[in-house]
Order: sequence, then structure tokens, then C-alpha cells
Amino acid sequence: MAMMRQDFDGAEKMMQKGLDLGTPMKEVKGASLLQMGMISMQKGNFKQAESYIRQSIREGLPDKENEAAAYLQMCNIMMNKREFRAAKDFFRKTKACKPTNPEIVKQIKEVEKYISRIPG
Repeated sequence: MAMMRQDFDGAEKMMQKGLDLGTPMKEVKGASLLQMGMISMQKGNFKQAESYIRQSIREGLPDKENEAAAYLQMCNIMMNKREFRAAKDFFRKTKACKPTNPEIVKQIKEVEKYISRIPG
């Protein structure tokens, strides 16, 4: 586990360096911020993850798959914070992207089972 953790930290540092240098395309920046948000999620730092993912959505993402991934992560973060209305809102946005990535589709099915039981 320690090894994996170092990889996340290393990856995060590399990406931060890339962002600091400034990337030519907004979508590239959005995608990098999304990756960093995912890394923060893996590390269990939801506050940092939310910050990165919100920035990635603001910057713009290269395609609907990335957009869906970003919204799905935000949905997870909101559920974690017990902000269910926001979670449902992000979930609707996720599905509206109509992602085809098998990993995202699988996660949507998982969340769907859970989110349908949430009041609000």
C-alpha cells in the first residue's frame, strides 16, 4: 500500500508541475485537474478532490466521457457529505453525458441502486 501511495503523490506532483507551467489548451488543464481530483479521492482527501474536480468542470473537459467522470465523482463527494440534492443533480448530469466507457457505466449502475433510495 505504501508503494501505491507514493505513486499517487508522485503523479500529483508531476501534474501540479504541468499545471504550474501552464498548458496550451483549456481541456488539457481540465483533464489534468480531473486526474488530480481522482488521485485526491483515492487518497481519501475529499475536500481537495472536490476543489480539483470543480475546477476541472469550470475549465472544461475534452469530451463527454471525461465530463461524465467528473460529474460522477462530484456525485460521490456530495453523497459523502450527505448533500443528497446536489448528489442527485450531479448524477443527472452524469447520465445526460451518455457515457459509454464501461468503467463509468458500471459505476453509474452502482450509484443508481443507491441513489434511488435517497429521499429528496
